[in-house]
Amino acid sequence: MQTRTLKLSDSLINILVNLPENGMGYQMVKVILKSGKVLGQHKVLNSELLMLEDNENIAVKDIEKIELENKR
Repeated sequence: MQTRTLKLSDSLINILVNLPENGMGYQMVKVILKSGKVLGQHKVLNSELLMLEDNENIAVKDIEKIELENKR
């Protein structure tokens, strides 16, 4: 269950603001970390708050980029 949030950097927020929403106030994204790890199917609220799983311990500086998940 996703319970923790991470406030994204202004540069990531600016990217997401210009992309479509999956629903009212949220986007489903894939987070690519600088380590090469990919976190799929994560929700971002209002283009700025990344929802994290309890066991995910990442910081904004760990994020290489964020992309919208492909719609199915």
